[in-house]
Amino acid sequence: MRYGLKERLLGALVLIALAVIFVPFLLEEKRPSAPISDKIITPEPPAPVKSVVEKPVAPKLPPSLNEQQKQQIASNNSQLPNSGLTLNPEGGVDAWAIQVASFGDSTNAKRLLSELEKKQYHAYWRKINGMAVVFVGPYISQNEGREVQDKLLQQQGLKTLLTSYVPEYEARIQGSLPTSDD
Repeated sequence: MRYGLKERLLGALVLIALAVIFVPFLLEEKRPSAPISDKIITPEPPAPVKSVVEKPVAPKLPPSLNEQQKQQIASNNSQLPNSGLTLNPEGGVDAWAIQVASFGDSTNAKRLLSELEKKQYHAYWRKINGMAVVFVGPYISQNEGREVQDKLLQQQGLKTLLTSYVPEYEARIQGSLPTSDD
């Protein structure tokens, strides 16, 4: 083919393509837009719930205890509020744990776990977001956790993170408790 004929065919194809794209827009009827309501419908608030909370009753001690043992138990119970324990609003006691390291492979976590246990630390690990995370603890007070955290930095050179402790039953619910296959 000659050069001029190629240009004409190419131009005709471009014009046909543009016509196929834009002609439907020109021939389309304008539709009215859907009405928009300014009214916001909110449901009625639920009726208030009445609950009755009974006054707690002290547990009855078995008759086999003598008076001295009963007094000792009563004095121990009176010391609990001053022991530094803080109650968690969801129930239980607030506790702290130290996150030592996280690994992609659980064998590395187990290796660090055994090293920490040899050095008399209470260590455990959890599966969190596909990682094996090693913790030391739990500790009742945040100050006690910070002391152990400083000791880990000085003795082991481990930079750690003090976090809230997740009990085993919650870890089982969350699915972070390691299984026997790990």
